[in-house]
Amino acid sequence: MPLVVAAITMISRKWGNTIGGIVASLPWVAGPIIFFIAVEQGPIFASQTISGVMIGLIGWLTFCLAFAKIGQQYNALVSLLGGYITYMLTGLLLNKFINYLDLFGWTITTLVLMVITYLIFPKPKLKDGLVLKTLRFDIPLRMLMMTSFVIVITYFAQTLGPAWSGILTPFPIMTAVLAVFTHYSQGIEATILILKGLLIGIIGFMAFMYLLAILLPTTNIATAFLSAISVNLAITFAMKLVVDKWKI
Repeated sequence: MPLVVAAITMISRKWGNTIGGIVASLPWVAGPIIFFIAVEQGPIFASQTISGVMIGLIGWLTFCLAFAKIGQQYNALVSLLGGYITYMLTGLLLNKFINYLDLFGWTITTLVLMVITYLIFPKPKLKDGLVLKTLRFDIPLRMLMMTSFVIVITYFAQTLGPAWSGILTPFPIMTAVLAVFTHYSQGIEATILILKGLLIGIIGFMAFMYLLAILLPTTNIATAFLSAISVNLAITFAMKLVVDKWKI
């Protein structure tokens, strides 16, 4: 995880925030969390967390939208606080209804909300912003935050149970790290770009999770993850082509 967040930071700096956001949307955090839960708690337990992951993704969407909207008026820390409050409130509310829909129902609901969120998301007023400020040790700080979260979620998975383990799996740590540091160094317009990049890739992430829920109980862990990540990459690439072609 430290190497991943460092690499994504450098990708964003070299190829721009949109590409950085798309790369960050891959299951760098959720993938290892579900993998270690599957190894430690068993594939059935891991697959049972996926409905919670879909709810967590809805919370993640509200986090991104709240951060972007609040960030247009306030600094990165206020935006982060508002985003996290929105995420947790969404999780608490939807957790009460987790048994009202099956996995397929939550997947379709999440997909519809993803599209709506992307369409109503603030439009950036620039392409890729210049670095306005620098922060010492920013990459080590990002690495520390990412690693700590993966350890905490996997450690407490059995205590949390499958529902909340799932809801907290897409907890916006990678997103928050990228958003906060980009907001600080490049401003909110560049932050909106990186969040939109994440939104482009999140459908592939959702497909990754859905396939894991289907495959983990019926096949081995390695096959499930290899199949899911292959589909994730294919969908993410296709979404980037669609967005570029239609200028969405």
